[in-house]
Amino acid sequence: MTVVKTILVFRTTSLECWQYKLEGMHRFADSRGWHLQVIDGDTSAHQVANLLDLWEALGCIVEADGGDTKLRPRHFRGTPVVFLDHSPDMTAEGASVVRHDSAQIARVAAKELLRLDFHDYALVGWFSQAYWMLDKLEAFKSVLELHGKRIHVFEPEAGDRGRTTSFQRRLRAWLRRLPKPCGVFGVNDYITERALSAAVAQGYQVPEELAFVGADNDELICETTRPSMSSVLPDFKTTGHLAAELLAMKIYAPASPAALRVVPPLGIVRRQSTRLFKRSDADVQAAMELIRRKAADGLRARDVLATFPCSRRQAEIRFRSLTGRSVLEEIQDVRFARAMEFLKSPSVAIGAIAGRSGWPSELVLERYVRQRTGRTLSEIRKS
Repeated sequence: MTVVKTILVFRTTSLECWQYKLEGMHRFADSRGWHLQVIDGDTSAHQVANLLDLWEALGCIVEADGGDTKLRPRHFRGTPVVFLDHSPDMTAEGASVVRHDSAQIARVAAKELLRLDFHDYALVGWFSQAYWMLDKLEAFKSVLELHGKRIHVFEPEAGDRGRTTSFQRRLRAWLRRLPKPCGVFGVNDYITERALSAAVAQGYQVPEELAFVGADNDELICETTRPSMSSVLPDFKTTGHLAAELLAMKIYAPASPAALRVVPPLGIVRRQSTRLFKRSDADVQAAMELIRRKAADGLRARDVLATFPCSRRQAEIRFRSLTGRSVLEEIQDVRFARAMEFLKSPSVAIGAIAGRSGWPSELVLERYVRQRTGRTLSEIRKS
């Protein structure tokens, strides 16, 4: 009879990032022969006890997406447990915790907005004083103060989350009072989308008057706002992998002390809400957005140039004068970045990367990468 090594994963978020966290957990779990059993929704201490008995669980991972749950280490009756995206204070109760570096996420957002060289910057907070919100607020203010910039803060009230109309009225009134131009950081994509939509509804130009950057890079939000929304990308896969790794340590070395792992973000995903040109050219901005969205789908330079209401030669001149590169170079740069992302994922075969990132063939991609980096695709993946 085969003994199944079951790990219970308590999930409390429905956000897009969940699948990436779970993928990271699976990468480690598969190497140990673990079966991950996901438990959805808020779970009571009584339910935990019944689940542990039912599954004869080897260990547990409790995910909270930066919030908190009622579950504590004592509720697991000695079964090894790791908390993912919980407050670091949980370590005081003997828990091992993996979380994102909220302060570094705010610093990346601040650097993105500072590229615009505005005098005023603002932060839109959250509906509660969660640890990650406070970390982001403090770090964002520190970076902007270091650069001698003026800072404005909007703090939603706890009851605002369920009162859409009153919240929008307060948010719109605050946006009207902001000096223009102003760069705005929302502590997550949900709250940033609310602020961006309020700005657009009032007729403000984005990013010329108000520029926006969020956090979490939830594509369901960032790609559907108009204009599309820049966002800081956390390393969700690594947090999931580290949670499983820490759990293995607690399972196979029970005497090991509680540990805290803090994971920095991968960087910024730049979209229209922070892409500001020194001179305004709506056609060039639209072309840049088309390239960002469609470069991996076989987009050609002539397809982009055809969107301009002028000759191809004049369109190319206008594009280069604002961006410093040709349309083809911009397409290649976007495809290169996409290929580098696929190289980070072992589940994507090297032979499949060219097609998935928009290159005409693996040979063309290999030649371009070697010219740009001096290394082959295989060498980059190994490193």
